[in-house]
Amino acid sequence: MTAETADRTPVQATHSPMAAVFRSRPYLLLWTAQFASLMAGFFNYVAIAWLVLQLTGSTLAVGGVLAAASIPMAVLMVFGGAASDRFSPRTTMVVAGLVRGVVVAALAILTLTGAVQLWQLFAAAIVVGATSAFFVPASSSMLPRIVAPEQLHAGNALLNLSRTGAMVLGSAVAGVVVAAVGAGTALAVDAAASVLAGLLVLPLAAGAAGPATSTGSALGDIRDGVLYVWRDVPLRATLIVIAVLNLAALGAIEVGLPALAYQRLGEGAAALGAAFAAWGIGSTIGSILAGTRPVPARFGRFMLATLALIGVGLAAAGLAPTLPILVLVMVALGVVEGVATTYVISWMQQRTDPAMQGRVMSLAMLASVGLEPLALAVAGAVAARDLGLLFWASAIAIEVTALGASLSRAVRRV
Repeated sequence: MTAETADRTPVQATHSPMAAVFRSRPYLLLWTAQFASLMAGFFNYVAIAWLVLQLTGSTLAVGGVLAAASIPMAVLMVFGGAASDRFSPRTTMVVAGLVRGVVVAALAILTLTGAVQLWQLFAAAIVVGATSAFFVPASSSMLPRIVAPEQLHAGNALLNLSRTGAMVLGSAVAGVVVAAVGAGTALAVDAAASVLAGLLVLPLAAGAAGPATSTGSALGDIRDGVLYVWRDVPLRATLIVIAVLNLAALGAIEVGLPALAYQRLGEGAAALGAAFAAWGIGSTIGSILAGTRPVPARFGRFMLATLALIGVGLAAAGLAPTLPILVLVMVALGVVEGVATTYVISWMQQRTDPAMQGRVMSLAMLASVGLEPLALAVAGAVAARDLGLLFWASAIAIEVTALGASLSRAVRRV
């Protein structure tokens, strides 16, 4: 029995998928590592934003520091996937977590001693973004190595729940810590959580890395990953769908919802909070539902139906005349998103050659995270002209994508 097989044995010990993966020590270590990393991210966001405002009083400077983190994350994401395949996800996660922890710890010391300067915040933000570009795809490609294929949907469902939980808990706790004891302490928590995230995966089996498929250079490895996806029509179509959803749905939700609450709903900011809370609740429900059932046999048709439902949901959100109706729509959208995210990631992991896992997952995340700045900029420009047009244009773009994908026999037969 190999180390990798031994790691998977506990996962298969029970018939309940979600209970099975959560009783697996390797999976629990990965789940905790991801949760720690996500919590570190929210502590970093709140602490850095507040610290920049204290130093400069400029919202422009806040945006600049945040961009300094997001740009290297997007640019280096594919390099992170290639590193995961070449050196193993475990090694990549450990190195990324420790490097980030050391850099943020130094920044915490500078902040606590009152010596921090703006350029140091920019430099640290670049490192944080770069390490995230390596840690995130590695964590996704680690999952198939420690759970059985039929348990991937349950494992991804629980990882989705960790993201939702960290989003709610991380922001709230970080805000309290910054307000009570300052940004320096919050950065120290960030550093400790980052190091913990790296150390937690040390006991996991490295598994078979991908040097056998390596061309000898990082750019060559990335090229091989792109060609691998391009030659697989259903996989290629899935990445295109993810990219369109990011450009259309993300802009409508993150830009359109605040504008909708401000312009149309009398509850104002409370309406915005309720809408996002409804989305989170729906996503949690969807993740749990997906975790209890395997990936649909006719995945291609499922993906097309999901895409169509999201388009309809966005149009309905744009038309919502009252807060209760908007909340119902957002819950429904969240359920669909939670189910779809769990199943799509699981299907991609099952379909992908283990030696290509990191690169394929990094391309999927690039299609999602990497296009976010463009999506928000376009959405802002459209909403400034006509808020209703933003929601309708987003819905139409998604429906046209679903229709185009449905014309492919390869996609329909998946």
